[in-house]
Amino acid sequence: MLIIDKLAQKDQKKGKVLHRYYTEINRSLAEIHRVLKPEHAAVAVVGNSIIRDVDIKIQQCFQKIGEHVGLEHVHTGIRRLDRNKRMMPARWGKNNNTGIEARMHEEYVIGFIKPGLS
Repeated sequence: MLIIDKLAQKDQKKGKVLHRYYTEINRSLAEIHRVLKPEHAAVAVVGNSIIRDVDIKIQQCFQKIGEHVGLEHVHTGIRRLDRNKRMMPARWGKNNNTGIEARMHEEYVIGFIKPGLS
């Protein structure tokens, strides 16, 4: 929760939004754990975000939340996004490192497995 606290110090409203986001991720991953058969895999693709100059580290928090609900983290891969083939293409020019262009250069593919019954 250090990331939420760090963001809340800069912007309390954004801190609350991030807290709610991670609460919803917890609920989603808990439901995935509930319905997933033992020894089966789940894969999530997430992007990272920077809010008020705070790196939100979504991939790391996602992994920790998955482990907290009982999933085993297998691997997190990084997929580079082609600047010209994104759904929201980056702008070219002087201000190409602002807004979404500053943070959407990669996404994370996170693999989990539900441990088997021992």
